[in-house]
Amino acid sequence: MINVIKKFLNIIGFSFIFFLLSTSLSYSDIKIIEIKNTVHVLDIYGKRYTLNKSSEIKSGDYLRTRKNPANLVLTNKTKVCLSKNTSLKIENVQLVADQYEINLSLKKGNILLSVPNNSKNKYNFIFSDYKINNFKDEIIISKQNKLEILNFNNKLKLMFKDKKNLNIPPYSYAKISKKENLLEIDDATDTSQYTNKFLQGCVNKIQNLKAKKRDWDLQYGCVTQSGRLVCGNRYK
Repeated sequence: MINVIKKFLNIIGFSFIFFLLSTSLSYSDIKIIEIKNTVHVLDIYGKRYTLNKSSEIKSGDYLRTRKNPANLVLTNKTKVCLSKNTSLKIENVQLVADQYEINLSLKKGNILLSVPNNSKNKYNFIFSDYKINNFKDEIIISKQNKLEILNFNNKLKLMFKDKKNLNIPPYSYAKISKKENLLEIDDATDTSQYTNKFLQGCVNKIQNLKAKKRDWDLQYGCVTQSGRLVCGNRYK
């Protein structure tokens, strides 16, 4: 009788653990709701297939485009645009509380990631020596011989393994050398060399990028003139 009770308790215990694991590893909410052109997938089990509107984003998936660029839209309205010959790895997808945390790694090519500011999900970009955590808004990342980042309306913080953090201001273009992790930042003015690598309609904010950069440089402030306090917009 005691052995029967022990076996019953073991079954209940294993069932409870399995329920917790299956819940925490559920990917059913990260689905593709819109796709343009072909994206090839290689999953952790060696299965090869192409994405469709009912596909799920899973840990360990390699996404790849070949001769043509492609666009993806996820259930939370996050947009992912890939240029041709681009490889992206989904490092892992974790369900934390009521939100998903997705870690991405760009292996080669060009990607535009657009995450709504009200999105509950957390997107992190992971590179060999640095990472970008909890990204929002839009960003274009290119990885060839060096890492290049075209930042939109977002104050990016690039976190290095040695715990050094470097800020990338809004409406800027940053280049990071492969060997010494040197960061070079310029104003984002001529952006066509990056945006024309994606499908038409993918980049929806680039037309006003230069104007937004000029507006961002304007800051409201007050100064004293002839004993009076004068306030207004001024360039920083």
